[in-house]
Amino acid sequence: MNPERNGLRAVATGAAFLIAHLTPAHAQHFNDGAGKEWRQLTETTGLSWAQVAAVASQDGVTPAIGTVNGRALTGWVWATDAQVVQLFSRWAPAIAASPTLTVAGPEYVTPASQFHAVFRTTQAFAGCPTYQPCFDFRMTAGWTARSDATNQPVEAAVITSLDTFFTTGSFHVQGASGAAAGGIGVFLWRPTGQFDGKVHANDDAGFSPSPLGGAALNVLANDWIGGVRPTAATVTLTLESPAIAGLTLSADGTLAVAPGTAAGTHALVYRIAAVGNPANNDDAVALVTVRSYPIFAAADQGYVAFAAGGTAVANVLANDTLGGVIAAPSVVVLAQVSSSHAGVALNPATGAVTVAPGTPHGTHTLTYRIAERANPANTSQATVTIRPNAIYAAPDSARGSSKTGGTVIASVLANDTFSGARATTAKVAISLPAALPKGFALNLSTGAVTVAPKTSSGLYTFRYRITEIASPANFSEATVTIDLSGKSP
Repeated sequence: MNPERNGLRAVATGAAFLIAHLTPAHAQHFNDGAGKEWRQLTETTGLSWAQVAAVASQDGVTPAIGTVNGRALTGWVWATDAQVVQLFSRWAPAIAASPTLTVAGPEYVTPASQFHAVFRTTQAFAGCPTYQPCFDFRMTAGWTARSDATNQPVEAAVITSLDTFFTTGSFHVQGASGAAAGGIGVFLWRPTGQFDGKVHANDDAGFSPSPLGGAALNVLANDWIGGVRPTAATVTLTLESPAIAGLTLSADGTLAVAPGTAAGTHALVYRIAAVGNPANNDDAVALVTVRSYPIFAAADQGYVAFAAGGTAVANVLANDTLGGVIAAPSVVVLAQVSSSHAGVALNPATGAVTVAPGTPHGTHTLTYRIAERANPANTSQATVTIRPNAIYAAPDSARGSSKTGGTVIASVLANDTFSGARATTAKVAISLPAALPKGFALNLSTGAVTVAPKTSSGLYTFRYRITEIASPANFSEATVTIDLSGKSP
């Protein structure tokens, strides 16, 4: 469908028009080997004669222009009776010579079933009345571009009948059947170039596969040259409309979308020309829809030594999503909305949340926003909560001998934790908030508790403190209980 012939080039930037005039790609179209590609009847079931006649010529040559009830018919020719008979003759050659345009009998069951396998059943009836054998009746039917003397549509049908006692199959074009389509489709075809020697380019539609972009479609997938699909070896491919940022058309026909391409429907006019004969060419329009995807910014939390500062969260995007996939900087824009303190900040380039040295000890929050690059109005916000490194001093208890003394606790750090791991002197410092009972000692380097020999017996308690070395305001205290019985334990 060359734009010079049908005006598509002039409206290539009018996406609304193009959507209404675009035929989507379908994998089940049928090449009859006689120069025609046929469209599935199930794609057009439910249309009425009047609806189709409003957009399609009845001459069996002129392509339709328009959309009916969401079915894009542009570029497809409404088949005549003779063309449908030619189609039927692929399975039942005798029909081409049949005066009644009907062939029937058991020998046509297999061919009719093969036709069903290609064009699918549009109507099916089954039953088992008491007064006749059980039956299974299937029909694939469609309008042809012909009306009878009363201007009523004529239905072309392929019928397969099966029942208990006999089996028959038939191919025929039957008479007028009224204006209501019901389970009837439309016989539509378009040229493959097999016999006219021409290149045929057909319109395409595709979607960006994900927020990360990728191949939306291959424009050559529904085009033809000499009755076969074109390749980079048989046709040259050129872009005839202005380039659109984010869309790339490759020589093999792949139309790819880059991450962050603007949302909306984009139209490109392309041309395919036969290799060695550039005058043999055709143009078509490829529409690519870049969708706006669900966006979700998830809350984060981090821990840091406020006195020393540092990175509390490596990347807030790590648990955010766009269209169900991780929201990468290539598809979202990151921005800080607010912070509880100037020392807590977001790096929009990396997603890291950092805390400046000396930021007041305590819990701080930062709110950020992610926006889809392809659609900046599509946003989501989340809050990052930053707390001091988790530090916990757990209570200790032990028994000892007041007579012999010695080490009663190897290390008070043994059951203490820092940032979810065992506390060590590399991370925390041990100190005493108050004096120890007489005869007791705490080794501040190892955490060992010792008792001097001949210390009075009894029950003793004292407190100790562990403090984050990098942030002295972050500490925890616990109680040590020692029972000196006067005897060796």
